[in-house]
Order: sequence, then C-alpha cells, then structure tokens
Amino acid sequence: MPHKKVLVIEDDAELSELIQLRLKQSGYEVAVAMRGDDGVKKAREEQPDLIVLDVFLPHMDGFTALKEIRYGAKSKGSRDVPVIVITGRAPMMEEMFRMEGATDFMTKPIDIKALVERIDKIISKSGK
Repeated sequence: MPHKKVLVIEDDAELSELIQLRLKQSGYEVAVAMRGDDGVKKAREEQPDLIVLDVFLPHMDGFTALKEIRYGAKSKGSRDVPVIVITGRAPMMEEMFRMEGATDFMTKPIDIKALVERIDKIISKSGK
C-alpha cells in the first residue's frame, strides 16, 4: 500500500521541519512549500492526500492559496483534498476558512502530536 502524502505549506522553517519529521515518523510521505504560490503549485503537481496550510505566507496568503487550490482554473484534482489550516493569529478567521472549504483549523503554537492525530483521523475518514 503506498504511503499517504501530506503537503505542508508553512513559512516557519523550524515548524515545517518539525511537522515533516513527525509525519515521516508516522509513515507519511511529505512535500513542503515555504510560500503560498509554491504551495498551490505543489498541490496541483503532487496531488497530496491532505494539506497543512499556514495563514500568513509570503507571495500568497493562506486564504488566497486555499481558494486557488479549491477553485482555481487548474485545481481539478485538489478540490476535495482535506486542508488543515494553522495560524498564530486571529482564530476568529476559522469560519471564513471553513466557508472556503477548510476541513479543520488549529491555532499556533501547534501541538504536533495532536496535529498528526487529526491528520490520521481525516485521512482514514476520507478513504483515500
């Protein structure tokens, strides 16, 4: 059975590395993007089973990236991919992100163990 792939779109290199390490330890294949625009591109190319998306990103914010992933002209395969949005600020943005198709929402500082548990649960539910 092939490994499930998670795309992490996060500009904090330390946090991104930590998430990547824990996901790999849990048996996931991981792709990483440090900018919003690169994340959208990778979502299209990599066809991940789940995306972890930061809100405040360089070159394209997380909200715009989510809309591009969901509704952009080239978004065919990524419209239904589960997305966990993470942010260090403004938890009141959760409803706005959910309206655009976010699956889950977590506030920083992120509990990496809890994040991996949510990823496991969402991927197992999605049947991918």
